[in-house]
Amino acid sequence: MIDSIVWELKAGQYKIQDSHKLYSKRSSGGKGFFVGTADSWEYSQSQHKNGRYFPYIKRPIRKSGNQEEKETLEIQISLPKAVYGTSLLEIDESDYNKINKTTVAYLQEAGINTDISSIEGAILKRVDFSKIIILPPYLGKAPQVIIKLSQFNYKPSSDFNLNRYFDRGDNGVGVKFWNTTQGYVIYDKIGELLQRGYTDYEKNLIEQFNKNQKRSAVKFELAIQNKRSLESVVGKRLEGKMKKDLILKDVLNSNLAKQILLDNFNSVFDNTAIGLVGLSEMKDNELLVYLDKSGLSHKKQIELYYWVGMTTKFGIKSVWEMIKENYKGGSIARIKNEIALALAELPNIDGKLPNLVAFLKAEHEQFNIIKPRQSQIQL
Repeated sequence: MIDSIVWELKAGQYKIQDSHKLYSKRSSGGKGFFVGTADSWEYSQSQHKNGRYFPYIKRPIRKSGNQEEKETLEIQISLPKAVYGTSLLEIDESDYNKINKTTVAYLQEAGINTDISSIEGAILKRVDFSKIIILPPYLGKAPQVIIKLSQFNYKPSSDFNLNRYFDRGDNGVGVKFWNTTQGYVIYDKIGELLQRGYTDYEKNLIEQFNKNQKRSAVKFELAIQNKRSLESVVGKRLEGKMKKDLILKDVLNSNLAKQILLDNFNSVFDNTAIGLVGLSEMKDNELLVYLDKSGLSHKKQIELYYWVGMTTKFGIKSVWEMIKENYKGGSIARIKNEIALALAELPNIDGKLPNLVAFLKAEHEQFNIIKPRQSQIQL
């Protein structure tokens, strides 16, 4: 539901008792002001090497002219790792108290005194919403599924203007869509665990996965990377007025996370693109028979056959580019709408990609949280 967050504590919500675990890395910012930072990077890494998770804590200090120094405390924490020792499991509303207590304990370990009420009131600067989906065997392993999803560039119909496919060999594949404020990543969760898992709990999981060689978990993760964007995305879905400073209780909500991730999924995997790609998987003679039996008018069959042929030959990205090059203004929207309406009249489209996307969408809608008691993690 939520993976990592960045919390900010203001002066008065914490007190530094012993700063030796926050190593100073001060750097001058220019004439009349400076920005200095002390952080827990070295200590956090030392704990990781010992098979234990520890969050990243940063203490920015700012001074301008003759004004007093201003400091805050930022805590970047993986909530599933803090609670369970791995991000292969998922947190939900029932983990709220444990998250707060665990965070207070981490800060005390770092020489910082605070309390539960201060953590409950900490402002969110970033939230990574996420959902892990367990794939059934008939859809194949996670790397195969992600490669299938990455074959077609869906970004013309999404909120993202850049994308990248990455392959770490045996240790996982993924595809990333992003813009200046958000990043959307779909990746092989087991591959990522095999490559980066370090906690004692994760080492036990790695041993299991190395024995059975199963790779059936795909993770969808939406990182909302700045405070203003977060408040916009979450605020319009909260009951009542938009809220300026969000806290964990505002976003630790299964229905809210489901809405955000499902809206994002639908934005990236547009029905029109999926329909064209699904038809393009058919052999030419199968496509002709399918269209002939579809009930579409002859004119619509010819037009759809043309666009499916272009998709088969050049890919969905090139189809959108061809429409933009050959049509202008409102004609672009009209052509896309005509394709969408024709597709909507068709019977169910057979093919691996439509079935895959339909399954993934249904899993987003069900939004079953993966907890330690569930046998699904024994993949």
